[in-house]
Amino acid sequence: VAVADRLKVQLNSLNDLLKVKKIDAKAVFVRDGSVPIRLNVLDVKESIGLGILLCIIVVFLFLGSARSTFITGLALPNSLLGGFIIMFVMGFSINIMTLLALSLAVGLLIDDAIVVRENIFRHMEMGKDPKTAALEGTNEVALAVIATTLVVIAVFGPIAFVPGIVGQFFRQFGLTVVFTMLISLFDAFTVAPMLSAYMATANEHKKGNGPIDRLLKWVDELQTKLENVYEKLLAWTLSVRLQILAGALAFFLGSCFLGVKYVPKTFLPPNDLGEFTVTVELPATSSLEATYVLSKTIEAKIKEVKEIELVALTVGSTTYESNKSSFYIHMVPAHDRKGVTTPMVKEKVRALIKDFQSQAIIAVTDYDISGGGQKPLNLFIVGDNLDELSKYVLSLQKEISKIPGLIDVDTNFRTGKQEYHVVFDRDKSESLGISTVTAGAELRNRIEGSTPAVYRKNGIEYDIRVKFDDKVSDLKKDFSTTFVPNQNYNMIALSKVAKAEETTGYSQINRQNKGRYISITANLGPNGQLGNATSAIETLLSTTMKPPVGISYRFEGQAQDFKDLMINMSVALGMGILFIYLVLASLYESFVTPFTILLALPLGISGAFIALLVFGKTIDIFSIIGLILL
Repeated sequence: VAVADRLKVQLNSLNDLLKVKKIDAKAVFVRDGSVPIRLNVLDVKESIGLGILLCIIVVFLFLGSARSTFITGLALPNSLLGGFIIMFVMGFSINIMTLLALSLAVGLLIDDAIVVRENIFRHMEMGKDPKTAALEGTNEVALAVIATTLVVIAVFGPIAFVPGIVGQFFRQFGLTVVFTMLISLFDAFTVAPMLSAYMATANEHKKGNGPIDRLLKWVDELQTKLENVYEKLLAWTLSVRLQILAGALAFFLGSCFLGVKYVPKTFLPPNDLGEFTVTVELPATSSLEATYVLSKTIEAKIKEVKEIELVALTVGSTTYESNKSSFYIHMVPAHDRKGVTTPMVKEKVRALIKDFQSQAIIAVTDYDISGGGQKPLNLFIVGDNLDELSKYVLSLQKEISKIPGLIDVDTNFRTGKQEYHVVFDRDKSESLGISTVTAGAELRNRIEGSTPAVYRKNGIEYDIRVKFDDKVSDLKKDFSTTFVPNQNYNMIALSKVAKAEETTGYSQINRQNKGRYISITANLGPNGQLGNATSAIETLLSTTMKPPVGISYRFEGQAQDFKDLMINMSVALGMGILFIYLVLASLYESFVTPFTILLALPLGISGAFIALLVFGKTIDIFSIIGLILL
């Protein structure tokens, strides 16, 4: 964000300089990467502010006292500001994960202060003076407050040490929650009792006849009714204990089945940042001009969508491939396209350009911040025999294309690149004193030319390239009249020591970890989910499309990140439950009591699965954070 701000200042200076020089040009931003960051940070800040406000209102309604609300509410600024200080010391930044941690921790931070303050007031109702009530009330609930805080720390502590890419997401998140919870515990044992001793009075909870007092009386009466209902419900529950346990077990197993089978799974939920890309790839022999002509035709179609504000076309690729082009598409602001999301506009674009699929391979995908255009699903097929590998990949690609929810299924394997090979006869070339290295350099210079020197002017260097005229640089046409030098610099006819052959080769050969691979990539359709697609592919690879001997596979990108997320978070959650048990067992000096407390976890997870299913949400990195909060 800071870099973007400085760049904007420099861009304005550049435009001013262009005006001074009377140059009819203007530099503008095509994409500002800081905008999505600012929007996300603003959204989380609003959530934190709204959470604090609602938290204070709820506390006021149930405590029924402005002073008690003030005393307990101070835990929020104290903990949040203290958390920022520790974040600064640790070198953390204000990012999405740290702000998310603070927003989720708002409801947890005030719990300790509420327990302490309410117990102090109970002691004051017993006739004790404020100082004595503060001292004895705090001591009485100290164990419960410590247990509550340590349980939260026991859950979020292991999360901060999750390895891999997922760990980079959760390290600052987990430690931020731990920092703020420790400060809230310190606040509950210091600030809350101190203010209760000097600010609280015995009659502060007495109600008057004003509108706010009547509201507080109504909330108090409602709370009393709920307590009576709960007491009756608890008495009935205790009378049918076996049935309740059996029902709870059945509900837990049923909700887990529904969650695992029917709740979609993905690494990141669909975003609505208002930007995406379109990539176009023509046959390998296509010229830059042909790519440009088709791309301009596609561009005209894309501009028909009214929700699109900017279309930036780049013809060619960073690896000098003339048959490729790409579009960066930026949509109008969200408030100008109410009800129209980025995925919806992507589907409109797909429908408009589908007629061009016969001329080129076209993919509509989310903007990749790395610039590599990586799709969500990446499957690497690894093997040494490229012919066997390519044959298997092409057949597997057809089967993967049939999986529901996957679109733009493609591979990085391309065939049909025309090549002209010059094959030397070793015996003949050696007998005539011709080095294949020297001959190869001669042929390269004949076709591409050479750069024997540079021209310098005003501190700038320009290459001097010497080459034949294009009319005589066609090796295929002039093979019979081409000569190469031998060791004595005598020119020997190339046709005497070599033969020419035309063939088709691979446009590229990809290697990773010293092995050849071909990747199969895919985008997710409107109803596609990464976890479901990954499971379907693994089923396919283990049944009808088993890899031949010598060929293996692995997932990369978001697909692998999702698998790592599920494994690492399961381990972290298991460690958290273990630490919770150890904390509770040590505090309550019992091995049985912690089990009764931890029985709330299964039903909490059941409720989460049911909520995800009912509201059509996914199991992703953010919903897993919600599960951990349970």
